[in-house]
Amino acid sequence: MNKKLSPISLSLLILLSCTINAQTVTTEQGFEDINTLPGWKMVNNSNPLGDSGWFQGNERYLDSQSGYVTSYIAANYRNTAAIDDGNMKTICNYLIMPRLTNLESISFYTRTRVAANNFSIYPDRLYVVYSPTGEIETGNCTDGFGSFSETLEVINPDLTKEDYPTGYPSTWQQFNIEINGNGRIAFVYYVEDAGYYGQNSMFIGIDSVEWNFISTSNDKNID
Repeated sequence: MNKKLSPISLSLLILLSCTINAQTVTTEQGFEDINTLPGWKMVNNSNPLGDSGWFQGNERYLDSQSGYVTSYIAANYRNTAAIDDGNMKTICNYLIMPRLTNLESISFYTRTRVAANNFSIYPDRLYVVYSPTGEIETGNCTDGFGSFSETLEVINPDLTKEDYPTGYPSTWQQFNIEINGNGRIAFVYYVEDAGYYGQNSMFIGIDSVEWNFISTSNDKNID
């Protein structure tokens, strides 16, 4: 006697198979060596361009949130040029994550620091933006962020000198963002009236970036 599965039973088997093969996976980037970041990209569109971009953490300025003291990634006021011509300078520096599929959420730690005199505060700001298409066209920040058309988080949007939660955190602070979809996420160090002669911008660190995604046996999540 032939035994055939009913349509309902077949649907249940397919659903069960998908459930078994799919699982939530957490991937972390700790920035032990920023020269070996698989799938990450760095684009500095600051105006005018300075002599630094994203660089390896330095214990002279901050200790990392986790791991070896220099295992974080940093950017500072030198992302834009030190030119005293009376014009305001703008930092617009992108740290772009790998292309991700079936993304559920990301989390990261960030902080700033006071000036070398341990007193003066030059406000920093960080945007977290999302490119749903996965394209990595970058804008100049002032007129937009290119293909990163969705803003997920802004830390210190008004460039205040106050500490977190109003301003930028002066100690390591974790941020969690829920998002469902594919594409790329970018951290954008975006500060106006910045640089050596500006009223804003000092130094930021980013550490312990984690992202959660639904993985199946056929997924290839980093591009």
